[in-house]
Amino acid sequence: MNSEKSLWRRAVPGELISTNEVHVWRVFIDTTDFQSESLRGILSTDELTRAEQFRFERDQKRFIMARGILRKILSSYLGMKPHQLRFEYTSHGKPVLAANSACNNLGFNLSHSGAIALYAVTRGSNIGIDLERIHDNLDVGLIAQRFFSPGEIRSLERIDDNKRTEVFFQYWTRKEAFIKAMGDGVSFPMELCDVSLFSERALSPITLLGDPIESRGWYGKDLFPGHGYAAAIAVEGSDWEFSCREYIV
Repeated sequence: MNSEKSLWRRAVPGELISTNEVHVWRVFIDTTDFQSESLRGILSTDELTRAEQFRFERDQKRFIMARGILRKILSSYLGMKPHQLRFEYTSHGKPVLAANSACNNLGFNLSHSGAIALYAVTRGSNIGIDLERIHDNLDVGLIAQRFFSPGEIRSLERIDDNKRTEVFFQYWTRKEAFIKAMGDGVSFPMELCDVSLFSERALSPITLLGDPIESRGWYGKDLFPGHGYAAAIAVEGSDWEFSCREYIV
């Protein structure tokens, strides 16, 4: 995954994003107390309440950084002040911009794990992104039997033992990104979504078992945020131009 480091280009968010573009932003959210406190001031009351629910101070700061930077990125596209943004949440907890004329049909999703946060931004389409820190203290075979499709299980079983955990997390992020894009949360049966046939680095179709018509509408792509992490993005349609950008705090 380190070989993909060069794909992340330093950039500054702006108002220009075409209807066929997806901008993916990577941010390192382990920063100074000063930076965390400066972002705290632009969060809403409910965001601050959510931050306080984390047990450890490090996790509180990471949440504050992740949500504060989300506001900064989106406000640049919308030409608004970060504190002016208002979020609503779907019945499954997915954040969306509150409906008003200023939103300009902007779609987004975010995910953070460990010291990294990823943000996906587009216009006029549902989108999902997921990021996971890879760790070895899981029985990936047992989890796969419960949540993976038959094709994914067979594919995973053919992987060498020393690579199986990494591939498991790549499959998992593909599936989570799709579920987040749909907005169905944990109510969607993950085993009915097959992502084992992704082409490396290419936008690939997502297969919904038993629903060939719906399968034609969803595509996914692997992301490479850094060593020890897996990530993927899912979006409606196949005619997209992706750019991976580095947001500097």
